[in-house]
Amino acid sequence: MNQVFLENKYFQQNPLTPETELLICCSRTCMDEKSAIKIKTLLQEKINWQHLIEMASYHKCLPLLFLNFNKIGSQAIPTNIFSSLQKYYYFNTQHSLLLASKLINILNIFAENEIPVIPFKGPILAATAYGDISRRSFGDLDLLVHREDFIKTKQILMDKGFEPYADSNEQEAAYLKSLNIQEQEAYLRSHWELHLINRNEQITLDVHQGILSKKFLFAYNSEWIWKDTKLIPFVDRQVLSFSAENLIIILCSQGGKDCWLYLSRICDLAEVLRTHSDVNWEKILQLASKLRMTRMLLLGLSLAHNVLDAQLPELIFKKIEVNLLVKTLTSEIIIQLTCNAPDSSSQSQLKLALFHLKLIEHPWDKIAYCYEHIIVPTIADKSFVRLPKTLSFLYYFVRPLRMFASFLKQN
Repeated sequence: MNQVFLENKYFQQNPLTPETELLICCSRTCMDEKSAIKIKTLLQEKINWQHLIEMASYHKCLPLLFLNFNKIGSQAIPTNIFSSLQKYYYFNTQHSLLLASKLINILNIFAENEIPVIPFKGPILAATAYGDISRRSFGDLDLLVHREDFIKTKQILMDKGFEPYADSNEQEAAYLKSLNIQEQEAYLRSHWELHLINRNEQITLDVHQGILSKKFLFAYNSEWIWKDTKLIPFVDRQVLSFSAENLIIILCSQGGKDCWLYLSRICDLAEVLRTHSDVNWEKILQLASKLRMTRMLLLGLSLAHNVLDAQLPELIFKKIEVNLLVKTLTSEIIIQLTCNAPDSSSQSQLKLALFHLKLIEHPWDKIAYCYEHIIVPTIADKSFVRLPKTLSFLYYFVRPLRMFASFLKQN
């Protein structure tokens, strides 16, 4: 480690429990001597093992926790805890291998229909950044297609046994299934992703036409991604993938979208930075500036360095150091990560929106975000009350009313 936690200014302000410090120490694939000594020292303290396992599960870091405990081989780890982690690791490995094979089958479908596709996150990120698909937890598969292929992709996959579903509740899923072809196409044209499920194959698939929703208007267009791709080996073939520079920006944007709730998001970025030490940082900064995503980028990089000791060039350190908002958000997220009882349900829509607005740089982008977030109806709004087409304009009133009611309920 570059810094002992107590020497880190962010952790000085937010002291860690032994469980949190142990989890952070173990949330990496490469461990140096200082990290190993730190873990052995922490294991001598009174550890709340149940809390540690719950935190690791919440932050999706159980595989790394097991791997590093296995490397340390300390007698201080209770046998039942180590056994439970080992069983989970074997189960996760089997599940990951199964999903990797399913991904190959799906990529074959795209090849047969001559549709360019970029698989990302899931087994691809696990294999390329972590070095082994067993080291990262994932439950679904993510694919990026060109905007002009989005509707065609949906139909092809539905012909192969997939069906649309909503990842929130059955009411929204039923609404999606009730749409006719024209309504489905209208829905797809205005959304950045489509959730699909094949119940027979037990696969959930997220097909994207962009990396962020339309609320983040500045990043909605994905053509910049397609202009800079590369082929990487995966299983027995070559698959399209993001360039290293684009991948770093994408991971920072994905973490920002989710308000960096999970340590696994920081792990993903830190592992990519570790395995791509030759990236062109000038190119990354220029692209981030062009996309108006510099703040998102710097926040992600600040977290990767301050939480997991990711190596960054002096150029990036200087950019972070003079950005007061990035430093403030870094501190807020570290407080969130060090919370004794993490709970994603505590993140209300209002809190998420306010965090997103801090990340958005341009005033017009903030206005576009507020319009999309507060005014534009969602599936949840349309499934809440079914209106005839002649009265569909009323959904623009339903949306803010439902948001206000949700705010009152949460407060």
